[in-house]
Amino acid sequence: MSQPGISVVVITLNEEKNIRACLNSLKEQKYPDESYEIIVVDASSDATPAIVAEFDRVRIIKSRKGFSRQKNSGWRAARFAIIAFTDADCLIPENWLPTIAEAMSDPKITAIGGNALAPPQSNWFELCVSSIGHPGGGAIGFDANVEPGPQGISFIAGCNAAFRKSAIAEVGGFGPDFQEGGEDVDLSRRLRRAGYRLDYIPDLNLYHKPHIPFWHYVKWNIGVGVTKFSLKQPSLGKILFDPRFPLWLFLGLILWLQWFTSAAISALLFLPAAWLIYLGFLHQFSTPFKLLLKRRRKIGLDLFSTLTMVPFLVLVRQLAITVGQLKKWRSVRRGICGCKI
Repeated sequence: MSQPGISVVVITLNEEKNIRACLNSLKEQKYPDESYEIIVVDASSDATPAIVAEFDRVRIIKSRKGFSRQKNSGWRAARFAIIAFTDADCLIPENWLPTIAEAMSDPKITAIGGNALAPPQSNWFELCVSSIGHPGGGAIGFDANVEPGPQGISFIAGCNAAFRKSAIAEVGGFGPDFQEGGEDVDLSRRLRRAGYRLDYIPDLNLYHKPHIPFWHYVKWNIGVGVTKFSLKQPSLGKILFDPRFPLWLFLGLILWLQWFTSAAISALLFLPAAWLIYLGFLHQFSTPFKLLLKRRRKIGLDLFSTLTMVPFLVLVRQLAITVGQLKKWRSVRRGICGCKI
């Protein structure tokens, strides 16, 4: 039987370290060559385009950088009716396209998303980073980020996604206000408002390289904060009075140091108690953390790391996100009033 045509779009920005492995994995798909194409939309200043040029079945399109801008260039240039998106720092299992084709054979489904698991042979720190549940659910699975139900799911993560081209066109493509990220969530929202169904496919897996080293992890989460601001447009008051705002952590640290100088033993005993309260908060309110506790053995993470390093990385993530939100708020304010704030 002939398979439905699928256009795979990969956007790149200085991905010379990753793009070759990604494209090699895409070329090894158990799918007819004539039924899929690979499009790289590139905004790089490094050797990425030269590496892409080595692959004879890959089309490259030059573009200015921007998540929405590059993805719009990709799907508009696509030959086929199903558009699959992945990232240059992903490795794609050989059954990825067959799984997409099978899921999209249901005409009621407009878009699908899957898991962005930790790559095989990930080291300890990489596994911890992937176990925070981002991006695309990380080592935990995408159901850590969405709740599948009778009406489908709320959004599709762009690193492991497939859409019907006609539906993307109907809602106007990716929004121009999301060049720094969040374009996948925005498109998902508009598709749902238009009455389309989005679904989570548990068998749709790929491997997403964790954001390491530590400084890169922080930088990436600052970018996530920029994205969250673009999606929600919170006021400065909502950012500042969020319990995760860094000021409250610094104030707490100052109060603890004052306590330590007057009652060192009591202050030291308070630290493990505070950490246990924090873990209890995560267990109560964080779906990714609850799922991690259930799935850590399958992931390959020990209990000590689950209760120490992963929660620490979650805390760092939230602080970095707040910094990113403030950064975006400042740039928006400067654009509005034309002055420095």
